[in-house]
Amino acid sequence: MIEEAIRTINLTKKFGDFVAVDNLNLIINKGEIFGLLGPNGAGKSTTIKMIIGLLKPTYGEIFVLGENDVNNYKQYTGYLPEDPSLYEYLTIEEFLTFIGSLKRVKKDTLERRIIDYGEIFDLKDKLKSYIGSLSHGMRQKVAIMATLINDPKVLLLDEPLNGLDPMSQKNFKDIIREKAEGGCTILLSTHILDVAERLCTTVGVFNKGNLITTGTLKELRDMYRSPPTSTLEDIFLKITKEPLQVKDL
Repeated sequence: MIEEAIRTINLTKKFGDFVAVDNLNLIINKGEIFGLLGPNGAGKSTTIKMIIGLLKPTYGEIFVLGENDVNNYKQYTGYLPEDPSLYEYLTIEEFLTFIGSLKRVKKDTLERRIIDYGEIFDLKDKLKSYIGSLSHGMRQKVAIMATLINDPKVLLLDEPLNGLDPMSQKNFKDIIREKAEGGCTILLSTHILDVAERLCTTVGVFNKGNLITTGTLKELRDMYRSPPTSTLEDIFLKITKEPLQVKDL
């Protein structure tokens, strides 16, 4: 039986007269890796911020794991913003311990996860380093570790691969796949269409605040009468008819 993890009903966000998200009706099932795609300003980040509770919808409803109160479901989520804010005067270990305690992770579990993720992201020898001394890529790794530290049931990721070196990108994508196989639901916003094509089980294309279409790559090829060899980039540009910088990873 398919279980819903995220559902939005007529979700709308206005900033004055500007409609950033327009009557979004979206269903993401448990264990899906759902790619939210669209040009800059399409409404992707706004949608994620409403789901996690950083922005209040103008109207509409949000359900995560059957709950429609963010205070009830937030403890089961992990959120990685496009531009993470970290405490520069804390060490990596202090910061992750602080975040883990906020998310009520047991002490022994927290200590083990800090070491494990430190090894995965090649930061084990830098756990005592102050965050302010780290490069942009290392800070992104710390932000990812903080996002994963409570073993969330739902992951909300906004451009998560920004600044990561190729090995860290691979490791993080492996983690995402492993978590999805274990039942975690991932909502991933990205401009990197190659990554979305290889990683996501389903994608949704946003443009000008509207969700234009959703489906697997095969379903989108069929919907838009595209050849079997069409890439997600081909279909995306056909749908939006707007240029998008695509990076080859």
